[in-house]
Amino acid sequence: MKKTITRYLITEQMIPLSVSLLALSFILVTGRLLQLTRYLFTSPITLSDLLQIVIFIMPKLLLFALPMATLIGVLLAFVRLSSDNELIALRASGVGAAQYLPAVLAVLLLTTALSYVNTISIIPSSTQAFENKLKSLGRVSLPTFLKDGTFIDIVPNLVFYFKEVNPTDLSIQGVFVQDQRQPDVRMVIVAEEAQIITPRNINQIIFKISNGIITRVPDNLKDAQAVSFKVYDLTLSLDDLFSTSAKGGGKGRRVMTLRELYQAMTDKSQKSSTAFALEFHQRLALPLGCLCLGLIGPPLGSLFRQRSRMTGVTLGLGVFLTYYILLSAGKGLGENGVIPAGVALWTPNILTAVLSGCLWRLTISEAHPRLFTLLSTMGTAVRKARRGITPPGPGEA
Repeated sequence: MKKTITRYLITEQMIPLSVSLLALSFILVTGRLLQLTRYLFTSPITLSDLLQIVIFIMPKLLLFALPMATLIGVLLAFVRLSSDNELIALRASGVGAAQYLPAVLAVLLLTTALSYVNTISIIPSSTQAFENKLKSLGRVSLPTFLKDGTFIDIVPNLVFYFKEVNPTDLSIQGVFVQDQRQPDVRMVIVAEEAQIITPRNINQIIFKISNGIITRVPDNLKDAQAVSFKVYDLTLSLDDLFSTSAKGGGKGRRVMTLRELYQAMTDKSQKSSTAFALEFHQRLALPLGCLCLGLIGPPLGSLFRQRSRMTGVTLGLGVFLTYYILLSAGKGLGENGVIPAGVALWTPNILTAVLSGCLWRLTISEAHPRLFTLLSTMGTAVRKARRGITPPGPGEA
């Protein structure tokens, strides 16, 4: 009997969880592809290239999508069970909230384990493959970026302007370059012509500029320089086009394994050890969010019955938004050194676990908290007001 109920509850949770995961993945993938529009739709990309990009970005997106889908899926499952009075029937047959906890934990531990496998084994290699794919697309689509008579700002802190461009041999007539890669110095290059060279097996693009002038002006307006030249090589790394890699040719933290991140964050000689610590703790904290957030779903779904069931869904979405707001705020505070990286990224999980524990205690004891009663009453009053029905006052029957 108990095994049958457990299997039934697991099935009821897996269906909305799977649908939620597919929907959220689609939304996140679409948003990520929109961010890559300038690379995808200005290059001769094929359907195979697009599918590869989607496959490569999915593991990173699943790190965020799985906790969301777990909360929404489990919550919707118990909202349906409560609205159909199936939970009441289970309690009438002697099956209380504590007895369907194993079915909930089975689903949550499965999603948590899948998320940890993803973050430990898949994300580093998929992120590296994604970077390599974008770099290859950037090299192939380079001629499409070379538009004459247009200011081009695809490279951070660099602005290009070309009078005439021959995309066949990548030659340029009339060159203007504004270089702001040094925060305290403004550099401008004006030249008659340039030739773009893309060496094979080298992660670089070389602008061989001829017959021009370089002007360097510091912010303090002192020691300004103007130098004429016959030939000047402006070398750009393809990493400048894609911010996921580390500057200076080092390995980016997003492609590091957990072991490499731990070594980098504990290395005192690293200037950006905080960034490595944030990435390390994020990869460990987010998968556990599947468990912490998912545990909130059954109490919210079962405490609100019949007409007030949407209150549980609304509160679940509120918890979900609060979790990610705290996560984003903590990450920002951690980046600025206000709080340690561990505290910044584990606090949302701790607060969520405490909240879920309180809700489960109320559910098991079948206590209906006053706050939930007030929210349900307010929701009923709003619905009646929309229909033009005035709710009865406190003293009216």
